Amino acid sequence: MRVSVQDTGGVAWIKYECTAGERIRAFALDVAVDRGQITGISDFFVGPNSATARGYGIFPAAFRDHVAATVTSGTSANWSVSGYNPLASAADAPADTLGGLGTSGVTLELGALWDPALTAAAPASSGNLCALQLSQGAMVTVAANASRGGVVASPDGNVVAPVFEGAAVGPLPEIAVEQPVGTNLTDGGSRDFGTVAAGSNTSLGFTIKNTGSADLTGLVVTKDGSNPDEFTVTSTPVSPVSGPGGTTTFTVTFAPVAAGSRGAVIHLANNDIDENPFDITLGGTGITAFQGWTTDAGLPPEQAGPQQTPQGDGVPNLLKFAFNMDPTKPDVRALSVGADGTAGLPGGTVAGGGLRLEFLRRKAGTHPGITYTAQFGSELDAWTDFTGTETVSPLTPENPTWERVVVDDPAPGAGQRFGRLKVVQTP
Repeated sequence: MRVSVQDTGGVAWIKYECTAGERIRAFALDVAVDRGQITGISDFFVGPNSATARGYGIFPAAFRDHVAATVTSGTSANWSVSGYNPLASAADAPADTLGGLGTSGVTLELGALWDPALTAAAPASSGNLCALQLSQGAMVTVAANASRGGVVASPDGNVVAPVFEGAAVGPLPEIAVEQPVGTNLTDGGSRDFGTVAAGSNTSLGFTIKNTGSADLTGLVVTKDGSNPDEFTVTSTPVSPVSGPGGTTTFTVTFAPVAAGSRGAVIHLANNDIDENPFDITLGGTGITAFQGWTTDAGLPPEQAGPQQTPQGDGVPNLLKFAFNMDPTKPDVRALSVGADGTAGLPGGTVAGGGLRLEFLRRKAGTHPGITYTAQFGSELDAWTDFTGTETVSPLTPENPTWERVVVDDPAPGAGQRFGRLKVVQTP
């Protein structure tokens, strides 16, 4: 026994089929929509069966409440009386009756009455129970109403195992997500941003398409997962998206703050009946800014270590990275002290009776993965970290990555003094 919903021109037809030779006496069903309301009911059979007209047309609550017949006088029932329809009365089972017309669900009672001696009057093995009108396209479900007996076999005592099948009815939205354009993602699918250096970023654009026949609405992107703060929605989708064929877009930018595997999941809320939310797993690999720098410079792995000097100029890769020097050729420039130089090893001079160090520094916001520590001392084997006030100024023209730093020896006039700058790669 199968009870199902069928969409015909936006109308929800409730159908039955006896799949194993069963004979059914009555149906008590709950029919519900996931959006909008059930606004009307029609096309139900009325009255007892005959050889020329048969179906499920005896409605217990409506019969009791609306139809009058006097058996002793032989008066026939008036099946056309107002209010006679399959809608169940809430008074019969207040806790197990759906709201009725104008709400998101109805409870139906449909029975068949026939003369057992008249085989031709028995209900057909398949057919329509009724049609329901909806206020908008919706997912329509059907289930047994247990309080009223569900699906009752004939004769009584026979056991049936009904299968219930819902369906989408009427115009509905249908979400599709493409990345890149023309390549569909599945709900729960993934996209990888590849390898990105800390302090840098890369973006992927996603296209949302409505392939359905109703507006796609409620588009909101949220995120969670291991590293959601490193995956930023930098442009958001706009709804409604008309269908079929309307589109909108959103962009996600991956900006790792540390090396290693990074990940997040975005959830795209919408009004699709079975893909809300639409989930996409995002991944990417963060590398240090130094690793990104050596990759961009084209240094082979065997020459890309921080202490290696692939150009044979005595300046290790790490110092060239720290001071904006050229890793692709010999470069031993020194920074022009007191000028507007934009690259070179640190410089020193005497100012105000003491030693002054001047150097370029990568800005902390670019996550350089290195520390710069100025040190001073009276001996070459005894150094003290500088903890005083730095003078920091932008380059000219101002640069988003680099700044110029000046530090003065905190012990001027103390005799022989030395200064150096210590650059250390951080984990």
